[in-house]
Amino acid sequence: MGRTTESNPPHQVNGPEQVNGAELLVRTLVRLGVEDAFNIVGLGLFPLAEAFYRHRDDVRYISALNETNLGLIAAGYARAKRSASFVNVYHASGTALGMMAITTAWAESVPLVFTSTTSSRKLEGRDQYAAVPRAVTEMSSQFTKWSAEIPSAERIPEFVERAFQIANTPPYGPVHLAFPMDVWLEQTDDLSTDAAPTELLAASGASAEAVTRIADALRRSEKPLIVAGSEPARYDGVDAVVALAETLGAAVVTEDKISDLGFPTTHPQFVGKLSMNRALVAESDLVLLLGVELTESGLTAPVDFGDATVVMLSVDPLLLTRQIRPAVAALGLPGPTLTAVTAALAADPIPDARRERNAAAARERHEARAVRNEQIRAIRFDESPLAIGRIVTEVAAAMPEGAIVVNHCASGEPFFEDLLPISDTDTFFGISSKASAQGWGGPASIGIQLARPDARVVAVLGDGGFMFSSTAIFAAAQFHVPVVFVILNNGGWRDIGALARVAGSPLQNAEKEFGWLFTEPTIDHAGFAASLGLASRRATTPDELRQALQAAFASDEPTLIEVMNSPEDANEFSRVFTQSD
Repeated sequence: MGRTTESNPPHQVNGPEQVNGAELLVRTLVRLGVEDAFNIVGLGLFPLAEAFYRHRDDVRYISALNETNLGLIAAGYARAKRSASFVNVYHASGTALGMMAITTAWAESVPLVFTSTTSSRKLEGRDQYAAVPRAVTEMSSQFTKWSAEIPSAERIPEFVERAFQIANTPPYGPVHLAFPMDVWLEQTDDLSTDAAPTELLAASGASAEAVTRIADALRRSEKPLIVAGSEPARYDGVDAVVALAETLGAAVVTEDKISDLGFPTTHPQFVGKLSMNRALVAESDLVLLLGVELTESGLTAPVDFGDATVVMLSVDPLLLTRQIRPAVAALGLPGPTLTAVTAALAADPIPDARRERNAAAARERHEARAVRNEQIRAIRFDESPLAIGRIVTEVAAAMPEGAIVVNHCASGEPFFEDLLPISDTDTFFGISSKASAQGWGGPASIGIQLARPDARVVAVLGDGGFMFSSTAIFAAAQFHVPVVFVILNNGGWRDIGALARVAGSPLQNAEKEFGWLFTEPTIDHAGFAASLGLASRRATTPDELRQALQAAFASDEPTLIEVMNSPEDANEFSRVFTQSD
């Protein structure tokens, strides 16, 4: 193996074919079945871009205007695929800009192979061009499952395949690889062309003892409560949760800041969010937590379920006792574990009278939730500027069958999945409080649409969050990604002011002084989108919104709709929303 000073395409020497490191990486990605790769080219990355160009019929190359947007697009793609995506960024600055993708991938258990081009091995530690003082992977190490620097071109296939295996093994998560800049040009033998990738089988349920313990606890319970976190949706276990709930007749709630929706909101045993059902929690004698993050549970910290027996099931060993001390902590995927639990209950069933009693109580709460949601929907329903209830109603009416919703609309976000009936949990993407990343929704929706080309994606975004990553929409225009972006323009970071008013803080009077308003000067989101090549419209009335949505979904190009939204929504909706127990 030797090194060269120019980027050479592959050539044949006596024996195995000689290729440079960049070519070997792209060949490895093709062998692993990667269909789309995410990269921003820069000085030192030409060999990699050239390799992608040579393989442009095998791997689609997606770029963006900065690494923050690029990384979030790649992470959204991986979330929708439920399989790792590949993204490469530029040295220290690109890695720093891409860190939001790593932190959100860590928080939402997204399988992401995040890679950085870093300092040449010859210049390491000399703080020269695009310098990294130590290892670039130190920037991300606390958020990743594994990190490593590629030592030589010949080991690229080994490290990359291992990175995909680790990212794709439950619990999913990001890994970070560093490619020294000179490894792109290093010549090596391509010995991997005939090597089939390792087959990854990760469908393990909890142990037989755990299944028995959970089934026995549920069989003894007079009034069980199921709390569905994101893991059932993330690991294909929603149907198993539904089957178990129906076997028990149990009420089902979700965690409060929803990332992936673990139970259909249209099911008659679904009763809403955990924090909105404190009385139900107090009445329950068993609480079954299914991959639940209790970060914003609405329960007093430390989280306490009173005298109820608490059972936690998760694929993540770190989650089992991180936020609560359950009586039973079972490690396993939700699908196979809950299927086994349901089978055990079928073999020795609970009394029919108990199941019917609990199911009837759950249905009553489900209907009460529907009444409350209609109260929320009715607030200023026909007035302008438009209220979130009317906006969601119009979006739901216009969406084609199977459409995917990305919920990141700030002050309207807590109400969104209540106002939008969701029967297919695979069509909903949100962000948890653990991730807490402004600007996530716009880029993520582009990645989701790229991963799910047969469905239409509509991203409902707050204007404040949208401004964090607004240039991402240029990638949608460039690559003809037909996302419908609905921007709720309430004139600024209004959720900050709303929280200040609820708390009685003097900051409620600081919105203008501190620059939290977007009214002086006014931001023209529709005009901005048009300048980046998107079809765009501003809607101030229900009719204008309806027409804009119809046109957007009829088009196969991206569209941005700026909806003038009331800044008072958060206050008015919260008043009705919190009337529940």
